[in-house]
Amino acid sequence: MKPEIHTLASTEIYRNRWMTLKEDKIQRADGSEGIYSVIEKNDFVVILPVEDDSLFVVEQYRYPIGERTIELPQGSWELDPGATPEMLAAGELQEETGLIADRWQYVGYQKLAQGYSAQGYHIYLASDLHYQGQNLDAEEVGLTARKMKISEFLQQVLEGKVTDATSVTAFLLARAKGLID
Repeated sequence: MKPEIHTLASTEIYRNRWMTLKEDKIQRADGSEGIYSVIEKNDFVVILPVEDDSLFVVEQYRYPIGERTIELPQGSWELDPGATPEMLAAGELQEETGLIADRWQYVGYQKLAQGYSAQGYHIYLASDLHYQGQNLDAEEVGLTARKMKISEFLQQVLEGKVTDATSVTAFLLARAKGLID
């Protein structure tokens, strides 16, 4: 099948350790030309740390929206792009919450924003948890972790108080698969 859009040229506009911004000159199937901006970022993980009828969540300040938000633990390792998703999930869980999980269950894979990026994320459910201590990155200063009832998290999703799309999608996918009540 012929692609609907053909790349004529690609220019890197910006790069840092977290992302690359490209501007591509494109030709559409009808022959018209245009530009398409693409953000390249490594895939990441999101973790649902479950203990009985509760989840562990993190709260942190998100600069682009100027607010503290409640989210599920998540992240990527820009300095170790070869890490497996399983290694990344275990590392991010310990880094952000201080928790170690003895049991892991793969929930699925989703794309974040396929209109401008191919970045996706692996979703894991972590259980049989014990505390070892947080190990926050410099970018995570002020991040806090706490236990929240699953019913409260769901209520906050429904009320629009949990707005991180990755956390909402991961939670609802795990719930739809019957992995959490």
